[in-house]
Amino acid sequence: MQRRREEELRQQRKSRYSAIAAVLVVVVIVAVLAVKIYGGYQDKHGAYVTVGEHEVQRAEYEYYFYTGVNSLYSYYGNYLSYMGLDLSKPLDEQTYMEGMTWKDYFDQQAVEQLKQVYALTDAAAEAGFEYDATEEVNSFVESVETAAENAKVSVNDYLKSSYGSLATIDNIKTFVEKRSVSTAYYNSIEEGTEISSDEVNAYYDENKDNYDSVDYLACKIEADIPEETEAAVETTASETETASETTTDETETASETETTASETETLSEEEKAAQEAEKEAAKEAAMAEAKEKADEMLNQITDEASFETLYADYATDNTAEYEKTNVKKASVSPTGVAEWLFDSERQAGDTTVIEDTTNNAYYVVYFADRYLDHTKTVDVRHILIRSDAETTDEMTDEEKATAQENAKAEAKQKAEDIYAEWQNGDATEDSFAALAETNSEDTGSSTNGGLYEAVTKGQMVANFNDWIFDDARKPGDTEIVETDYGYHVMYFVGDNAEEWYTKIESTLLSNKMQEYMTGLTENLEVVDKRGNISYLHS
Repeated sequence: MQRRREEELRQQRKSRYSAIAAVLVVVVIVAVLAVKIYGGYQDKHGAYVTVGEHEVQRAEYEYYFYTGVNSLYSYYGNYLSYMGLDLSKPLDEQTYMEGMTWKDYFDQQAVEQLKQVYALTDAAAEAGFEYDATEEVNSFVESVETAAENAKVSVNDYLKSSYGSLATIDNIKTFVEKRSVSTAYYNSIEEGTEISSDEVNAYYDENKDNYDSVDYLACKIEADIPEETEAAVETTASETETASETTTDETETASETETTASETETLSEEEKAAQEAEKEAAKEAAMAEAKEKADEMLNQITDEASFETLYADYATDNTAEYEKTNVKKASVSPTGVAEWLFDSERQAGDTTVIEDTTNNAYYVVYFADRYLDHTKTVDVRHILIRSDAETTDEMTDEEKATAQENAKAEAKQKAEDIYAEWQNGDATEDSFAALAETNSEDTGSSTNGGLYEAVTKGQMVANFNDWIFDDARKPGDTEIVETDYGYHVMYFVGDNAEEWYTKIESTLLSNKMQEYMTGLTENLEVVDKRGNISYLHS
């Protein structure tokens, strides 16, 4: 009875321990699940990083991260491999530069973008700035839907593949809206930033070499350096056969072969050194001869006319252009010639000989003039009707040509119809701008009434450029101009400031806006408590 009683007590204790153990297991399982659920929730809804006082969730961070990736890919495409980047492999396993991976690089881009966006939106809110970003959001949605359709995937799948696994159409629209507001506020600050003429002139005085032009004459006399030749070493079949017949001991032969190879290698190095010395001597002699010719030409120059006469006799390539006009310092080559031409002591009629060691040549140079080019920029509006035809690989060359011809005819007719509509209407700049916003296929100007301001010579495609810079061009002139892009209905607005002035103005404005953004973001701290961004902790 006693033993039975003790056994029952042991069973009761064992049952209690099992129950307690079972409860503990359940608690552990619940705890693990809770951690996973909380981690998943935090991953989706918690702070991935904080920017100032703003908590940024992972979805938003990845929007900026992958925007950087997509931007680089759209710009460089298949050339990314030359930069050492393979998007099919983990970014944190690929080196961008010493001590930095490609993930670090895109993290930096994302962090800087977030800092700027939040700094600008905070400043906008403080200033009471309001902006309706509906148009930008709708445009983004439309572009995503088109891209998804072309890729034959759903919009949701396209977004996840392009902006991260947490991307949805709703959260991406929110990010686009915020970014659009920040951009609009930035633009409003930029538009309100004034650059005075005193600032422009002061900047010019300090940086004349970057804006002045020079006229000069140059004659290149290249050194006639002999081409390098190498003696060929041949082993005839008979010599090989004889060597084979007289060799009896393989070990001895191997030893002798090694000795011979060593002797050959030593001899080769000696020959190489001799060849290098001979080559250097030949180069020095050729350069000395070129220098003698250059000095001889220099001593006979009296004016520009004499330079032209002598050029035919001394230039290595006397068919090359020797007269250079309206040239900026950055375009002068080699550097030695540029430095001499833009020396503040230079006077009209100065001449010199300048050595170009990189290209083994000498330059005889005649300085004619230095000045500030006063060519004006122009403002112009246009309505572009593209003439590209839609073709497929299945089409024959004849079918493609016919399609292109038809597309061109349709584009021309449409341009003529728009031009006629303008002429039969108010025929004002404002009415032209309205037609441009409705009809132009140039995304760079259509939202601004087709307007391009401060256009410089050579900035636009040939026929476009030639029309707006025609000496006879007057404000209000209109015409249809054909280019490789299609047909342009043109409206000449008029002259703008001189090119040098607009370039300096643009530089100063850029500098001021950079200072503004630095001041806005320098105290905005980015905190990564969860250790997601490695470079912030290095």
